[in-house]
Amino acid sequence: MKGNLTELGEGHWRLRVFVGRDDTGRIKQVSRNFKGSKRQADAALAKLIADIERREVATKHVGSLGDLLDRWLEATASDRSAYTVHEYTRMINRNIKPELGDVKLDRLTAQQVDGFYGKLRGRGLSAGSIRRHHALLHAALEQAVRWELLLKNPTDRATQPRAISSTIATPTDDQVLGLIAEAERNDQALAAAIVLASITGARRGELAALRWSDIDLSGQSLQITRSLTAIKGEWSEGSTKTRQRRKLSVDDSLTAYLANRRADQEAFAQLVGTALVEDAFVLSPVADGSAPYMPDRLTDNFRNLAKRAGVQAHLHQLRHYSASVAIASGSDVRTVAGRLGHAHASTTLDIYAHVIEARDQQLASLLGRTVLGHIG
Repeated sequence: MKGNLTELGEGHWRLRVFVGRDDTGRIKQVSRNFKGSKRQADAALAKLIADIERREVATKHVGSLGDLLDRWLEATASDRSAYTVHEYTRMINRNIKPELGDVKLDRLTAQQVDGFYGKLRGRGLSAGSIRRHHALLHAALEQAVRWELLLKNPTDRATQPRAISSTIATPTDDQVLGLIAEAERNDQALAAAIVLASITGARRGELAALRWSDIDLSGQSLQITRSLTAIKGEWSEGSTKTRQRRKLSVDDSLTAYLANRRADQEAFAQLVGTALVEDAFVLSPVADGSAPYMPDRLTDNFRNLAKRAGVQAHLHQLRHYSASVAIASGSDVRTVAGRLGHAHASTTLDIYAHVIEARDQQLASLLGRTVLGHIG
């Protein structure tokens, strides 16, 4: 393998190594700029040649990190929900490209990635948000390795922010009941969303996507098979976050509530001179049930409702409420994970470790009283 030096100016050199020809016959070479003496440049050239021969330097033509991100997003978009693609695009354009987009892919270092994370922290982004940026970068650069544009993924050596475990705040039973009662006065669809979120633990997109065909009142079951995404007012339905379809049991009280919800929708449609469409949305804000309750609107209206009620809570906390009540009541983690749609029970264990610990303390007290209560 041959290489050469070109002096660009006093103490400035360009190292070039010939690595073959491409499919069109054009010469392929790896080049680096170097600053130092002639002897140091010769040594740097020798090391570059050795690194290439050991396959520690990619020899394919590569562009910038920004180019890779565009290619990666296009190649993987069909496997992701519209909302995920929208969020990834936002993260790339707002945060990653302005800082690292112009960096040549084969020049990107773990130190540069760490510096980027530091800038995100300086702008007030949470550890969780920075970890999502890390996951995106890692996935894109891992694809570059598979495409043989890189030999190593620089994010493997970067320092991603540590996950900060904390107790998840959940509303109390009385607060949930109060929020449902308050919503019933002005927005029955929102009240139904609170009921369903508190009992099923469904995500907001899953709630918004629920249609009456998903609910079997006679069989007392409810299926969650889709999630609804809304971007700039345009909505679409896709798979759930973990691509799982799940069937949940429904008790007598929820069956009765949903039957009343259906009857109320039909009565309202008749009142305004229309009828429910064939497969209406359960949480539809329109009389014929043809349009969904948009996820962002659910979030905003719940936030305003909670503020009026003097409760510090957001919609996603109802999912945590459902899981916490289930675990505290003695339900096994695998069953809870199945209801929540977690891909693995370990996810449930990680998120609700504080509830499980409290349950363990209760069990310890029970066993202690049973075994030792009559001794001494």
